[in-house]
Amino acid sequence: MKKLVSMTMAMAMMAALFVACGDDGTDDETPPPAVPTIALDGGDIDQPQEITNPMSVKVSVTAPGAIAGFTVTIDSPALTDEMLAAVGLAAELNLVNPGSMAEALGALGFPSGEAVSGKTALTFDISALVPMIAAIYEETSDHKFILKVTDAKGQSTTKTLTCHLTAAPTIALDGGDIDQLQEITNPMSVKIGVTAPGVIAGFTVTIDSPALTDEMLAAVGLAAELNLVNPGSMAEALGALGFPSGEAVSGKTALTFDISALVPMIAQIYNETSDHKFILKVTDAKGKSTTKTLTCHLTGKAALAYNNDADLWANTATVTTANVPDGGSVQYRVKGAADWTDAVLVEGSKYRLAPVYETSKNAAGLDVHTIKAGTGVFAATTYEVRIAKDGQAVDSKEFATAVGDKIPNGDMSGWSKRIWIDGSNNEFPITYPNPEGMKVWDSGNNAFLEQNNGEETLFTPLCRQDETEPGTARLQARMVLGFVFAPGNMFTGDFDYSGFSGTVNFGKPYAWTARPRALKVRYKAQIGKIDKVGSYDPDGASYQDKQDCARIFVAVVNWKAQHGVTSGMTEPAGMWDPAAKTSLDEGTILGYGDLVITQTATGWVEATLPFNWYAKDAANPASAPFSLVISCATSVRGDYLTGCSTNTMQVDDFEWVY
Repeated sequence: MKKLVSMTMAMAMMAALFVACGDDGTDDETPPPAVPTIALDGGDIDQPQEITNPMSVKVSVTAPGAIAGFTVTIDSPALTDEMLAAVGLAAELNLVNPGSMAEALGALGFPSGEAVSGKTALTFDISALVPMIAAIYEETSDHKFILKVTDAKGQSTTKTLTCHLTAAPTIALDGGDIDQLQEITNPMSVKIGVTAPGVIAGFTVTIDSPALTDEMLAAVGLAAELNLVNPGSMAEALGALGFPSGEAVSGKTALTFDISALVPMIAQIYNETSDHKFILKVTDAKGKSTTKTLTCHLTGKAALAYNNDADLWANTATVTTANVPDGGSVQYRVKGAADWTDAVLVEGSKYRLAPVYETSKNAAGLDVHTIKAGTGVFAATTYEVRIAKDGQAVDSKEFATAVGDKIPNGDMSGWSKRIWIDGSNNEFPITYPNPEGMKVWDSGNNAFLEQNNGEETLFTPLCRQDETEPGTARLQARMVLGFVFAPGNMFTGDFDYSGFSGTVNFGKPYAWTARPRALKVRYKAQIGKIDKVGSYDPDGASYQDKQDCARIFVAVVNWKAQHGVTSGMTEPAGMWDPAAKTSLDEGTILGYGDLVITQTATGWVEATLPFNWYAKDAANPASAPFSLVISCATSVRGDYLTGCSTNTMQVDDFEWVY
C-alpha cells in the first residue's frame, strides 16, 4: 500500500509541474481561429471551370488567423515557364513576398505584399487572365492554379482552381488550306473536316456565289442560307449535294462531308472569272463558334464568238470574248496565212477586226489610201480568230464571209445585138457585149463598122466576141470612115452617137455589198507605135511615132449622172482620169484601180488592179444612181483620137479580188 501511495504522489507532482510550465497567462479555454478558406464567387472551386470569353473568375480568401503565406502554383500547358518568364512571372508565385513580380502580378489581377500579408479576408479577380489562355492555346486541356493560404497559427488550406479549355470547333479542308483560294477544276476534291469537342449545336452554311444565285438554288430546293442542324425541307437536296444535315450533324464531335461533286458544277453553269464562297459557321454546345470561308475560285475559260456582223464594205467584223487572260490578245488572219493581226478592243469584251489604211501620194500628188495586207475583213474569205497568250491559242474560232459581188458578164460569155437607129430611122444590129436583156457594157462606134446595107456580112467593130476564142472580148483599133482614128474600147456605160461625134457615157448602177481589194482581169495585147494623132490633141505632135499604151481602169464612184466623154469630128470634151481627180461635176470618185499596158503580150496575162481609195470612210455607194466604171481602151489617148491604128486587146474574166 505504501508503495502505491508513493507512485500516486509522484504523478501528481509531475502534472503540477507540466501545468506550471505551460501557463502563458492566456485562457486555455480559448478555441483556435478557423482555418483559412478559399472559395470561388458564384461557383464551386472544386469543379472545373469552363474557359469562356468573357467569364468571371473571382476568388475569395478568409483567414481569421491572418494570412501569413499565400502561394500560387501554376500548372498549365499554355502558361509555360517560358511564357510566364516573358511577362516577369514564374510557375511558383509568392503573393506575400512577391519580390520583383509584384507589378506583373497586379497587372494580371493577383494581389501581393501588404495587400495580402496579415489580412483576414481578401478577394482577387483573374477574370481577365483566364480567358487569355484560350487566345494562346487551342487544344482541349486543363489549366490549374494551386492556391495555398497559411495563417499565423500555421494553419493552411490548399485549393486547386481548374480552368478547363474545351477546344473551339475546327473546320479544315482535307489536303488543303481552307484559308486559301481553291481553284475550281474538274475533277477536284473538296472534303471538309469538322471537329467540335464541345459537340455541334449549330452549323450554318451561307453561299455567296454569282453562279449559285437565289433563283438557281431555289430551283433545286435550297437557299443561300443553309441550316445543317435544322434543315427543314432542304434535307434531301442537301444530301444530294454532299452536305450532311439533321442527326448526322447535331451532337457530333466530328464529321466529314464531301462536296467534290458540287463545286465543279459551278464551271458548267458559269464562265466568268469569279469567286464562289461557302461561309461555314460551327457552334458547339458551350457557345463557342468557329467561322471559315471556303473560297472556290473560277478562272473562266477563255472563249470567243463571232457576232455574225461582218460589214463587207467597211471591212469590219466583231467578236465577243470571255476571260481573255492577262497578257493575252485577240488575233485574226485569213485561214492558213502565216501572220496574225491583233483585233482592237472596242468596248467591254467586244473586239473589232478592222482594216488598217496606209496613206501615200499617187502620181498626181493626191493622197490615196490602201488597206494593209492582213488587215480587215473581206468577202468570200474564211477567217481564223483566236485568243492567244505567249503565241499559243487559248481558244479559236473560224467564220466565213459572204461570197461578195460579181461583175455582170465579167466572163464575157454573153453577147447579143442591139438595134441602132440612124438619122433616117434605119435600124442596124450592133454587136453588144451583154447577154440578151442586160445593159451594163457598151462600146463606141460599132455602128460605123458593122453596116453593110443590112446584110449580115461582118465588118470589124471596135469590140466583138473573139472568133477564135469565144467567150472573150476583142478590142481592135480602126480608122472609122477610113480617116478618123478610133481606139478599140469597151466600158460600163452607154454609147450615144449624134452628128459627127460619139459620146461615151461612163457609169452604171451597181449593188455593192462588199468593198473589193482589187479588180482582176485577163488580157492579151498587141501594142505598136502611135501612127495617128488627133487634130484636137494639144500634145499630139509629141506622141507621133512613140510607143503607144493600152489601159484598163476601174473606179468606184458616187455619181448622180453618167459622165460623158465626147470625141469624133468635133473638139473632144469631158476627158477625165480617175487617177488624177477625186471628183467630177457628177459626184465623187471614191477610189480607183489602174493598169497601163506598155508592151505586147501574145499570151494571156492575169493582171490585178489594186484599189487606191480617196474616200476610205465613205459610205457604201450602192444606192447611188451610178457607182461603177470599168474602162478598157487600146490607146490611152484614144479620147483625143491619138494612137496606134493596129493595136488590139483581148480581155476576159473580170472579177473582184477580196
